Amino acid sequence: MSVRSALLTSLAAASLVSVAAAMHTHLVKAEPAVDGTITEAPKQVRLWFNERPEVALSSAALLSSDSAPVARITLGKTDDSLSVAGSIPVSLAPGGYIVVWKTGSADGHPVRGSYKFTYSALTGASN
Repeated sequence: MSVRSALLTSLAAASLVSVAAAMHTHLVKAEPAVDGTITEAPKQVRLWFNERPEVALSSAALLSSDSAPVARITLGKTDDSLSVAGSIPVSLAPGGYIVVWKTGSADGHPVRGSYKFTYSALTGASN
């Protein structure tokens, strides 16, 4: 095999891997926001994807900033077919949190991810 043939074969293989990766579901937006800071305790987690998530394969967990489990979140359908949401079943104290989520792509492959947010309660009221 010539160097040119080997290079073309490598480029073709890399392109196929890129196309396959692009076909998977990706998180595009979240509430609480990715890396965001909020001043009121969130009541739910809502996740939006670039394609319709497989609701039956979707779930989430809420962890503290040191990765200790805080709550499991049951995700369900919303009014937007590109999102899933679920209630946070516990009251949260101010601090850092990690949302760990999973869903399925249209091709059936599981997709996982996580993101952080901070809940920073307002203290003191101005008169």
